[in-house]
Parts: sequence; C-alpha cells; structure tokens
Amino acid sequence: MSSPQGFNRKEIVARIGTFFLLLGIGLLVFFFLSEAAQQVTFEYFCWSLILIVLGFIFRGQFKKATPASGRFSLVRKLMPKSKQDQGKK
Repeated sequence: MSSPQGFNRKEIVARIGTFFLLLGIGLLVFFFLSEAAQQVTFEYFCWSLILIVLGFIFRGQFKKATPASGRFSLVRKLMPKSKQDQGKK
C-alpha cells in the first residue's frame, strides 16, 4: 500500500513535536503551580524539560519553505540598485 496523496512524513513529525512542546509547557505550568502550593513536585519539571527538548528536536527537522509574500515589493522597486546588481543583468 502506498501513502495517501499529500502525505508528508516530516510534516507529521513536526506536528508531533508541536504536541510535545505544548505538553512540556503544560507540565511546566503544573510545576509552577505545585511550587506555589508549597508542595514542589520536581517530576513535573524534569518531564517538562524532556518533552520541550524532544519537541524542539522534532520541530527542527522540518523546514517549511515559504514563498515571498510580496509585501515589500514596492519598497524594493523604489530602492536604488547597486552597481553590482546592475552589472548582473
């Protein structure tokens, strides 16, 4: 069986990385709340750091190429061109 059309394995890994990041941030919030309640639970802190690092590793594997939006095309047209750029054309 082949993978479905439009399926990208790296995109799925990046989404799992986002999930790990959110879970790690949530556990970090629980750690701060447990500290405020004066019943410090360091397991929350340790697991949150592990999940955040895993999330960044998974997210870093997928670099999405974004096309230029064209927002500053008018500014680029108005900017004077250097002599090096004019010699290339």
